[in-house]
Amino acid sequence: MKRSIAAIIILALMLFTGCSSSHRIETAAVIENVSVARVSGQLIYTFYRLSSDEKPPKTEIAASSFEEACTLAREKYIPHLTLAKLRLLLVHRDLKDSVMPKDISYISTQTYFSPVAYVALCDDETIKKVGESSHILNTVEEQLKLCQKRSPQVRLDYLSIFNSLQRDDGNGVNIAFINSDKELKADIEKISVKYEN
Repeated sequence: MKRSIAAIIILALMLFTGCSSSHRIETAAVIENVSVARVSGQLIYTFYRLSSDEKPPKTEIAASSFEEACTLAREKYIPHLTLAKLRLLLVHRDLKDSVMPKDISYISTQTYFSPVAYVALCDDETIKKVGESSHILNTVEEQLKLCQKRSPQVRLDYLSIFNSLQRDDGNGVNIAFINSDKELKADIEKISVKYEN
């Protein structure tokens, strides 16, 4: 009798040990979109989390670079942050020369970023619209694909932008610019920025 009770207890302990070795996906930490703009003189990186809500939850972080913003996000604001599902990085048009090159350079060295993430310049209204509705992200992606279909030389992802800028012979690199004049549409913007080695 004692052996059967002991066997039942051991079996119960083995079955109900919990999930201490399992890994739960924190959807609250999955970033789908990031935008960067200058607000009141500060560089603000806005991380939009994956969510079923109409308005995507966001975290705004003041930082001097995307690298610093990611570090601050992990340490203070978004524990377990993951950028493996990042779909879009929007950089305000005014920051294309000062911020975009170093952020693209940083992203291109990180293996945990989604390799299919789009990168585009944008205006104030586009950033506002992206923050108001999660459906706008699909519209922006459609416009980016149409832009590249019309102009195959347009670079959309961070690796192709980085590589093209590295090889730029002074003619510049064509990237997309999301313009919100009347409706969201993608135009072409030429940048010519050399990365420092």
